[in-house]
Amino acid sequence: MAIADRRVGVTLALCFMTALMEGMDLQSMGVAAPLMAPEFGLDRQQLGLILSASPFGLLLGAILGGRLADGFGRKAMLVATMAIFGVFTLVTAVVRGVEVLTVVRFLTGVGLGGALPNLLALASEAVGGDGKVTKVVISFAGMPIGGALISLISAVAATQHQWRIIFYVGGIAPLALAAVMMAALPESRGFQEAKAAAAAGTALKIDSLKALFGDGRTFATLCLWVCCLCLNLVSYLLLNWLPSLNISKGFTPAQASSLQTAFNFTSCFGAIALGWLMDVRPGKLVLGGCFAGLALSFVALAATGSDVLLTGLILTFTGAFLYGGIYIVYGLIPGFYPTLVRGVGAGSCFAAGRVGSIAGPLLAAAILGAGRGANDVLQALLPITVLAGASIIALLWRPTSNAAAAASST
Repeated sequence: MAIADRRVGVTLALCFMTALMEGMDLQSMGVAAPLMAPEFGLDRQQLGLILSASPFGLLLGAILGGRLADGFGRKAMLVATMAIFGVFTLVTAVVRGVEVLTVVRFLTGVGLGGALPNLLALASEAVGGDGKVTKVVISFAGMPIGGALISLISAVAATQHQWRIIFYVGGIAPLALAAVMMAALPESRGFQEAKAAAAAGTALKIDSLKALFGDGRTFATLCLWVCCLCLNLVSYLLLNWLPSLNISKGFTPAQASSLQTAFNFTSCFGAIALGWLMDVRPGKLVLGGCFAGLALSFVALAATGSDVLLTGLILTFTGAFLYGGIYIVYGLIPGFYPTLVRGVGAGSCFAAGRVGSIAGPLLAAAILGAGRGANDVLQALLPITVLAGASIIALLWRPTSNAAAAASST
């Protein structure tokens, strides 16, 4: 039992560190861009192209990473994708030219995007029984911590006028993590057993369409796609635009930066608390409460002026409800797909989420570009939040989906 517990602990710790790496990368270009732009002579159009390259890479990486993991194994693909991510993050610090930088950021996104379906599959297959959702949530809770860390690193980089520090740290860390994974990360036993059983029968062949839509999984897949798309749209809009939205409401840049850091840190612990509650009282009420609380948080933010403490308090609840909802949904995804195609299922959901991550910042830019204000952006998030909540609640409400999830969670 002690050995099994140690395997689970090592797996979850390394999955947490993988999520932390993503959190760092997601905000690295955003915080480095103001320092990079003068050196590269970037105009707004070029900067927008570079910033959008990584999300498109994340989309492709999520599709490929999940599919390849079902063939080659979770551990091998997680190590490979983290190495790719680390190498191209380091290359970001030394390249010259807009075109090359855009390609490098795209390839960085491919590596990181391929890591996340494997992170989810490994975390979910490593745990079982009591506390399963909480442990998966903890694995993903590294993302906001990584975002907060890169904000602190960027503050040091800004004082030294050395934006490359951000990418040196962001590149060396995943390469070191990949080496640790190679030595210490155990492969998923559930995946090994399922693959051995399949190989003992007929030749193993993964049909992606059947994995997603076969055996009555069409409704589940579509609901999960809609929910992941909407939640990531909201998340990435806030990650990219929250400081600007707060400045437009009257906060100073220093206050806006502090609010962003607080939003990242507090959302981590709030999400873990909600994940624990989902394990204690599993069902639709906890998730429904997440989405209702998130919607009310946006209403409160729109109605709040430039009071730092009050805004910080509201953002604490906003982050908790948002990331609590996202990570709980992530924890539910593996249960809707059999072990041998779990990478395909998780990868497709992350890919849907990447579409939302691309659309979110563009939505905010369109609203603000039309002359509207921060409150209009927040109000636009209300129907998107409702759609996300309705899709996942409808899935959990459907008895056949619950039965399928329970049957395929092994």
